[in-house]
Amino acid sequence: MNKDELIQLHQLLVYLKKYIEKNYGYFEEFKEYDELSIYPHHIHRTKAEHIYAIFLLSSIIAKILAENGKIPRSVHNLLKNSGEKIKKDIIRKRNKIQNVIK
Repeated sequence: MNKDELIQLHQLLVYLKKYIEKNYGYFEEFKEYDELSIYPHHIHRTKAEHIYAIFLLSSIIAKILAENGKIPRSVHNLLKNSGEKIKKDIIRKRNKIQNVIK
């Protein structure tokens, strides 16, 4: 996927987040995503950052669905693990850039 397609997917997940918050009252579960402060309209963010936000948000949504018996817990676990790998890769790349700048 290219970046603009990822941003569209990110926006779709934000719509799902808002729907879940409004209709089911799940606000606290999305705290980690909200603290991340990477939103679809942040087009200056890197593709990797949007991918991480997508995996984080989809993992949270999958967790809520799994707790309500709508999907298997394994889906949530796979999304969470993939998101953690992407997060580590982003941190590694940022550290590498910081070392080059110094």
